[in-house]
Amino acid sequence: MATPCGIRVESLADHPGLLEQVGLLRWKEWAYGAPDAAPFIEVTAREAGRGGLLPMTLVAIDVAGGGGAVGAVGLGPVDDELSAAERAGRTPWILGMVVAAESRKQGVGRQLLENLQDLAASLGHPRTWVATGDEAVGFYQRCGWAPVGRLRLESTGIPTTILTKPT
Repeated sequence: MATPCGIRVESLADHPGLLEQVGLLRWKEWAYGAPDAAPFIEVTAREAGRGGLLPMTLVAIDVAGGGGAVGAVGLGPVDDELSAAERAGRTPWILGMVVAAESRKQGVGRQLLENLQDLAASLGHPRTWVATGDEAVGFYQRCGWAPVGRLRLESTGIPTTILTKPT
């Protein structure tokens, strides 16, 4: 689907040549000094999606700039950063939302989320959930998400907000 901001949002599974680019985007955003991008690329490959089953990932492709990945977002049955108690039976979860630094504030993230909400609805999910750090809460709220709780992740101790949005 072409968008006003010059990108196309498509299934990452349909673009295996972009798996490494998306993995590298995620590594740059969340590695916190980890020298090896391979684990990020491996997780991205596992979450790319096949056959209409979760997890699956959407990729924002810069059609005007050579067809590279400028963002991605996944949808999965669980967010592995959360414990079962923290997930509290809620599903599905937004996973690995990332937009390249040079493509931010151009509507890429919003378009990814809108397409992901449509995907979730087509799979029969009445709402989606996201767990995010403080720096992204405002972005999700501007995109129509409502906070429903705050916690410190059992796994890392990082303060996290849980938000939801009907599909």
